[in-house]
Amino acid sequence: MPIVSNASPLIWLSKIGKLLLLKKLFGEVLIPEEVYKEAVEKGLEEGFSDAFVIKESVENGWIKIVKLDEQGERLCRKIMEHAPEIHLGEAQAIVLARENKMLLLIDESSGRAFAEAMGLKARGTLYIIVEALKKGFLDKSNAKETVLTLASKGFRIEPELLARLLREIER
Repeated sequence: MPIVSNASPLIWLSKIGKLLLLKKLFGEVLIPEEVYKEAVEKGLEEGFSDAFVIKESVENGWIKIVKLDEQGERLCRKIMEHAPEIHLGEAQAIVLARENKMLLLIDESSGRAFAEAMGLKARGTLYIIVEALKKGFLDKSNAKETVLTLASKGFRIEPELLARLLREIER
C-alpha cells in the first residue's frame, strides 16, 4: 500500500543507504512537488549524494511526484497561516496524505502533531526501521546498526528514545 513522505525520511534513509526499505515495505511513495525540490533539487545544488539516490528512485518510478490541485494549495496556505512552524513541503505532504487517505512519513514533531490533529496516521524514519525488522527486511543486528548509524550521522533522537528503541529491537 502506497504512502506519502515528507523530505526528511527520504533524506535520512538515503544518507544511510536504506531508501529501498520504503519500496520493499510500501511499493510506492508519493511526494508533493515541494518535497522533491527540498530533497532533490536543493540537495543536488549542494552536492549531497542522497539527493542523487532519491532522484534515481523518482526516475525508476516508485517514488512519484504529485501536484496538488488549487483546493489543496489553498489548504496548504491555511495550514501555514495557522501553524507558521510548518513549511510548504510539510503542508503539501499533510494535504496529499489527507486527500489520498494514506500514512504520512514525517519526522518533524510539529508537522506530525498537526497531521495527527487532522486525523492522519503519521510516522517517522525510525518507524521504517522497526517495520523493516518486523517484516524481515532487516535482522536485529542490521536494525540496531541502522539506528546507530542514523544517530551518528546527526539524526536527532533523544537518548531515552534511542535506548528504548534498541531494547525493542532486541526483543
